[in-house]
Amino acid sequence: MGTGTVRVAVADCLPGTALPENLTLPRFGEIAVDRVESDAFEQYLGDLAPDAELAVLFAGSRGPSAPDLVRRLRAHAEFGKTRVYVVGTGPAGPVPPWAEALDVEDVVAESAFEGFGLTDRIDIGMRANRSLVQDQLYTDFYLDMTYNKIFDWFETTRWDWKEIDFRNIDAELLGEDEVDYLTEAAIIEFGTLPGAHNFLREWEGETSFSSWALMWGAEEARHSLVQARYLENIGVRIRSKHALYKREPYPMGSSRAGTLMMNIISEARASELYHRLAAETREPVIKQIWKLLGRDESRHARAFYVFGQELCDERVENRVEALKMAYVWLADRSEGLKHPAGHFYPHSTSAKGVRRIETIQAGATDAADRKVLAMVRRLADDDSIESHRDIKRKLRSLV
Repeated sequence: MGTGTVRVAVADCLPGTALPENLTLPRFGEIAVDRVESDAFEQYLGDLAPDAELAVLFAGSRGPSAPDLVRRLRAHAEFGKTRVYVVGTGPAGPVPPWAEALDVEDVVAESAFEGFGLTDRIDIGMRANRSLVQDQLYTDFYLDMTYNKIFDWFETTRWDWKEIDFRNIDAELLGEDEVDYLTEAAIIEFGTLPGAHNFLREWEGETSFSSWALMWGAEEARHSLVQARYLENIGVRIRSKHALYKREPYPMGSSRAGTLMMNIISEARASELYHRLAAETREPVIKQIWKLLGRDESRHARAFYVFGQELCDERVENRVEALKMAYVWLADRSEGLKHPAGHFYPHSTSAKGVRRIETIQAGATDAADRKVLAMVRRLADDDSIESHRDIKRKLRSLV
C-alpha cells in the first residue's frame, strides 16, 4: 500500500458495490479506498504503512463480523481516531450498546450508498475524522478534558460584582499617581480582547483549552470594566479609542506551548503588580478591587500552567518551545517587564504607561518571576532551574 496516504476501508460489506481505488473529495483531496475481507482484516491493519492514515472504516453488520472487526481495530491505539460506520442490509437503526462502547459513529443502511451515496458517506466520515484529528489532546469522554478538571475551581473562586460598592469610594484618599495607575490599568486590560481572538485562532480544532479561553476572556473583560467604572465614579472617563487600538490583531504564536508560557509570565507579573498596588493604596474600594484582580491573574497563571504541563508531558518538543519562550521573557529586562500590552501595541498610549508602572513597581518583577521559575521547574522536570541561565542550560541538554 502507498505510504503517507489517507485511506478508507470497506470491510465485509457492500458486496455488490463497485469501489474506486481512489476518490478525490473537494475538502480533503485524494482518498484511497480499500476493500477488505473480514478474515484478512488483522493482516490489513498490520500492513498499513506507518505514515498511512486509516480515516474511516465501513464494517458489515451481518452476523458477528462488525463487532469483531471494530474490536480488532480499537485494539490498536493508532486507530483510535478512525471513524467507524456499521453497514446493515435493512434500514438504519439505533446504535447498539456494543457499538457505542467501541465508538461507532452510526448504523447506515446499504441503500444509503446508492448513486453518489458512497462519496457522500466517505465525505461525512472524513469530516468526522478531521474534527478529531485537529485536536491532538482529544479524550474519548468529554468530562476527561482538562477544561472540565479546572472548571469547578474557577467557578467557585470567581468574585461577585455585588462585593464591590462604588458608593464607599473615598476619593480624598487617592493619590494622583494612583489615578494614573488606574487609568493605565483599565486601558491595558482592553488588550485581552485580541488575545482571546488569537487563542481561538491558534487553538482552532481543539476543544479543551478553547473552552477555557472563553472563560478567561470573560474574566479579563471584567478587569477593564471594573476599573473604568471606578474611574467614572471619581469623574474620570476612558476614551473608546484605547479599546479600538487593542482590537488590532497581533501575529499568532508559532507554538501553543510557547504561547502558554508567555501568558504564564504575563499573568504572574500582572498578579504581582496588582497585589503591590493594593498593598500601598489607602482607598478601601480600589484596594479591594486590586486584590480581587491580583487573585484573578494568579488563578489565570496557574490555569495556563496546567494546560502547558499537559502539552509538555505530551511531547518533548513542546517542553523545548515553552522553555525557549521562558528564556526570552525572563532574560531581557531592558524594556521593563516587557508585558504583551506594551510589546504588541507600541502605538497605544498604554504601551508607555505599562512600562512606566513596571519601572516604578520594579520589585514586582522579581517576585513574579520567582513564581514563574517554580512553574518552569515543574514543566521542565528539573529542580535545578533557578534563573534564565539555567533555562538556557536545560535547553542545550534537550536540543
